[in-house]
Amino acid sequence: MTLIRNILIGGALCTVLGGYAQEGTLDPTGDQIQKWGEGLGLTKPESVVFDEKHNCLYVSNGEKFAVGTTGFISKFSGDGTLEQLKWAEGLSRPTGMALLNGQLWVADVDQLKVIDLSSGKVVKRFVEPIKNSGLNDVTINASGEVFVTASFIHAILKVEADTLVPWMQDQKLLEWANGIFAVDEEVLVGGTHLVAIQSDTKKTRTLKTEPLIQDIDGIWADGNGGYVLSTVAGGSLWHLDEHGKATSIDQGGDYFGDLHFVPETSVLYIPRGNHEAKRYYISRYKLELP
Repeated sequence: MTLIRNILIGGALCTVLGGYAQEGTLDPTGDQIQKWGEGLGLTKPESVVFDEKHNCLYVSNGEKFAVGTTGFISKFSGDGTLEQLKWAEGLSRPTGMALLNGQLWVADVDQLKVIDLSSGKVVKRFVEPIKNSGLNDVTINASGEVFVTASFIHAILKVEADTLVPWMQDQKLLEWANGIFAVDEEVLVGGTHLVAIQSDTKKTRTLKTEPLIQDIDGIWADGNGGYVLSTVAGGSLWHLDEHGKATSIDQGGDYFGDLHFVPETSVLYIPRGNHEAKRYYISRYKLELP
């Protein structure tokens, strides 16, 4: 999440910077990139999920990261048409999202909220087990297990028996835990580091990248053993292959949020924006991955 990483600690603004070497690039051309929703009321969009069943996208919006009622989720059709700016509203500051069985699971500051897709209404809430944990992103594995990053406490939470509970906490390994993605038997977590955790044993391994990529926000599997990644600091978009080689897709300019990649079509959806210019939109990339 781009907003959660710039916070005041002890009166000083702290920002973790990543390393972004320029070694390889996919360099998508203009006809491979589309821009959706600019000037239509999006507010600091953070995350997007693509609903393949209904051919639509949901985009989380909001101002400052705090409890409130001004946050909302927008709905786009699969062709980029904004169907409803405030499809779900009255939220705090929704960030990461995941789909499961006709419901949208949303990290919303201090609560994990479940929204019914047919009505856009919140039907269930899970309160953070530790105050000021900074709920950030959500992933759901093939078994239906729900995991949530808690950035402020460097932890992963999990839904168990209708309760959100601490699952793993490690100030070093999970420093600024942000993006999260479940694939096979592992949960991949990005923050200062990129870490894979076995969902049954909690055994961990750190994924090394060449060049070094840090401060990771969005994570999505590419379907071939690699991942597409976005970062907070420096605003960059990467492809990481199964051997750890990182190739730049795009970087610089407007910020990148949390992404959704569709391996079957090689299409990437990601929120972008510029706070000073108040320019916000969704980018659709047609990628040709190595």
